[in-house]
Amino acid sequence: MSSPSQVSIPDDTSLKGALKGDIARRRALLGLLVFLVALPVSWWLFSRLEPIWNQIMPLEGAAFMGAATLLGAALAIAPLAAGIGFLLAIWFGVDSVYQPRSRSCALLDRVIIASGLLVWFAPALVAVGSAGRALYEGRIHFVRPPRDYFLATDPIAFWQGVGFWLIMAGLFGFLAWRYWRPRLFPNAAAQD
Repeated sequence: MSSPSQVSIPDDTSLKGALKGDIARRRALLGLLVFLVALPVSWWLFSRLEPIWNQIMPLEGAAFMGAATLLGAALAIAPLAAGIGFLLAIWFGVDSVYQPRSRSCALLDRVIIASGLLVWFAPALVAVGSAGRALYEGRIHFVRPPRDYFLATDPIAFWQGVGFWLIMAGLFGFLAWRYWRPRLFPNAAAQD
């Protein structure tokens, strides 16, 4: 059994001697923690917005302004923190796999890589899916401005819309490939 004097508490000086992979893994864990805390807070705030607002509405003057400002700030910051925490967890998690670490866990590394690949290539897959759906249905839908272009009645606009989604898929896929190529194929990337 170790005595209290033998227990070491990590501080800033211990991080200086740590390997880059360990530091990146700690940052990924911190980002994941922020995500796991901010996501339920965001969900709770937006699902309970009407009852919360009904308690703020009767207030007057500075109390109303303060409560409304705090609610607005919470509604803005919580989802932003969740998104940033998620992206940082993926970024630093993937970074930690490809840098030297004191310990390695093959299963966790595979989960991190699979999650990173899914997140990086998801926009390209969604764009290809949108183009495929348009071809299958014979119409393409854009949300802003709300428009529907049908192959039967407006073929030029329809094909321009399909082309737009394919161009976006190519752009997103290229950016994801540029990020992942040196990680997945280091020898091929080094030859370029």
